[in-house]
Amino acid sequence: MKVLITRAKSQAGEFAEYLAEFGFVPVFFPTIEITEPDSWDEVDAKIKKIDDYTDLIFTSANGVKFFFDRFLKFFPIEVLKAKNFHAVGVKTKKEIEKYGLTVNELPEKSDKEGLIEKILIDKNSGRKFLFPRGNLADESFIKILRDFGFEIDDVVVYKTIKPDVSDEMKEEVKKMIENGEIKVITFFSPSSVRNFFEIFGNVKFNGQKIAVIGDTTLKECEKFGLVVDINPMKYNPKPDAKFLAELIIASFRG
Repeated sequence: MKVLITRAKSQAGEFAEYLAEFGFVPVFFPTIEITEPDSWDEVDAKIKKIDDYTDLIFTSANGVKFFFDRFLKFFPIEVLKAKNFHAVGVKTKKEIEKYGLTVNELPEKSDKEGLIEKILIDKNSGRKFLFPRGNLADESFIKILRDFGFEIDDVVVYKTIKPDVSDEMKEEVKKMIENGEIKVITFFSPSSVRNFFEIFGNVKFNGQKIAVIGDTTLKECEKFGLVVDINPMKYNPKPDAKFLAELIIASFRG
């Protein structure tokens, strides 16, 4: 039973392994590619002024990886020990903790609204935020915090782009979708949904179950007319990829 994974293979290893343990066959077809920003100049400038910031916000594990990889070219990680770290989601939190840093308690809901509510609880003056983000991050998040009087700087530390896909690979996967060989299609971000349709155009689905992580991903699916069958946020406000895999497995066990 084949499951299409639109996430990069390097980011979906545990998810794929867990599915494979239960007899599913992962089919990797990344619809997004994560790359460095066009220039590091702005990032480097913010890093050199890191003492100006009391808090750092991360909304993706990619943001953590790219920021810290760059940061460590200038300073040791100990420089950040006294900072307050805010994260959306379990995966982002775990990525920060890999560096030996403590993350504030996660919001009940793993989205920007939940994180904003959490930040607003502490209205101490003198706080200044740095938000290392991707090029597609929702900038309304920044505006909302500024409207509440918070000082926040943002900087792009990685880019999400559509990968180059060979016609041969595209046709092979499209055929597996249209003949029903692929039983589940998974999406982990809104951009993975958009790029899927840019790559395939008017693909003819054949009874596939759609499985997603994230409310924004779910909403993007709905924009394209997809009905989401497997929605882990119904059961867990902070789902991870393993939980999604468990729901996929359960959905075929009746």
